[in-house]
Parts: sequence; C-alpha cells; structure tokens
Amino acid sequence: MDVTLPDPEKVEKLMEQFEKDIIKLKSKLHPISYAATFHNKLVTIHPFMDGNGRTARLLMNLLFMRTGYPITIIPPLYRTDYISAAYQGNKGKDEPFIHLLSSMVYESQKEYLKFLKS
Repeated sequence: MDVTLPDPEKVEKLMEQFEKDIIKLKSKLHPISYAATFHNKLVTIHPFMDGNGRTARLLMNLLFMRTGYPITIIPPLYRTDYISAAYQGNKGKDEPFIHLLSSMVYESQKEYLKFLKS
C-alpha cells in the first residue's frame, strides 16, 4: 500500500489545523464517527517517528471513555482490516474506519456485558 505522509516541515502547521478542525467536528459527529475521524486525521499527519497508530488508538479510547463508550480493542485478527481502513483514511475516506470501529465497539460492549453477567 502506498501511504502519503506530509513533509516533516509541514507537520507543525498540520497539527495546528488538526486541532482547529477536530474541535469543530466534535459537535457535528456521532462519538464513534468522531473517534474514527480523529484517528484517521492524526495517523495521516503522522507527527511522531514511531507509535502514531498506538497513540491514535489510545486517544480514540480516551474519546470513547469521555462519551460513555467502553474501551475498544482492535484484536490482532482484524489487523489487516484495520490497516486497510487506516490506509483508506489516509486517502480521505473515513467511512471504512468508521464501519470497522463501530463493529469493534459493538463487540467490546458484548464482552463487557458477558463479563458483568458472570
């Protein structure tokens, strides 16, 4: 997969714009769509040498917790789907990641409910 990353000298300005854009989107999107869009925008900017995906997933879960959703794990079994959806997000298509993330949130909620029943 061919991933387009910004020139390093553009990262600071992109992060400043990211902050402005993400604040505007918060009130316009469902929490899952917001978390997915946040993730995609952050990994597309790729501000760190390493750990961009981990950081994006950690912040995504922080957004979930702040809106009452459970911590959501994307299991290794879905790694190919995750990479494919993130790649499409890099190309400006958030829907595949929103769909994947919605499924993962649903599965996480089922696991939490099973745990609570036991």
